Amino acid sequence: MRCRARQLLPAALAVSMVVWDSAQVRAADPEIDHLLQTPVGKDWVTNGGNLTNQRYSTLKQIDTGNVKQLKGAWMVRLKGSGFGGKYSFEATPLVKDGIMYVVTGNDDVFALNAKTGEILWERWSGIDQKISTACCGWDNRGLAMGEGLLFLGQLDARVVALDIKTGNEVWQTPLEEWQSGYTITSAPLYYDGIVYSGLSGGEFGVRGRLTALDAKTGKILWRSFTVPDADEIGGDTWPSAPITRCAAGQRSGTPRRSTPISG
Repeated sequence: MRCRARQLLPAALAVSMVVWDSAQVRAADPEIDHLLQTPVGKDWVTNGGNLTNQRYSTLKQIDTGNVKQLKGAWMVRLKGSGFGGKYSFEATPLVKDGIMYVVTGNDDVFALNAKTGEILWERWSGIDQKISTACCGWDNRGLAMGEGLLFLGQLDARVVALDIKTGNEVWQTPLEEWQSGYTITSAPLYYDGIVYSGLSGGEFGVRGRLTALDAKTGKILWRSFTVPDADEIGGDTWPSAPITRCAAGQRSGTPRRSTPISG
């Protein structure tokens, strides 16, 4: 029996490794990953349509022969969200299974019936209205979706995940502090279990970076900086000028250094 057990153990380990490897390569959200890699049809699941970012749709119902007949079907007011001189409304709505998801310049998110405009749910950000590091007005350029979640960056430099069915917050991860000059205005990108987000704030001397987060938990997986550290290749090309203050009271000058997380 001992011999047989010894013979079976390597086989069992091999089977376990195959199963583990299969689980590793399986997409976290196969449907969304497929839509991100194929021509856009009735669903628009990322800011640029799909991973090509071409904003091209294959739908043919509207063409050069009937485009002049287009007219408004409905209008909805988003309860005053993003209404005022300091806000912009720049986000491309996402559409999935007949529901439209849109984020306003105040980082509030609304789910609408795409046929009627009825508000299905709403999520208010509650962000600090004293944020002063948005250089050119308050805006948010869009959402991402995957694994039953919606993802957005906020002007307070946090990435947030919402339940796509209810709008309830699932997790929130700060990438930096807005008081240090950082904001997020770009749309995040989701693919295969990971959410990618950039940062704004170059005019305040921040060190730009791309951050990858686990879509389920919001844990930061890695950062890739756009400005090298002092001991990295190209670091000696950046001057060592002192940090100064700009009119908004925030820091500007040489981008500040920080240690990257690798993984």
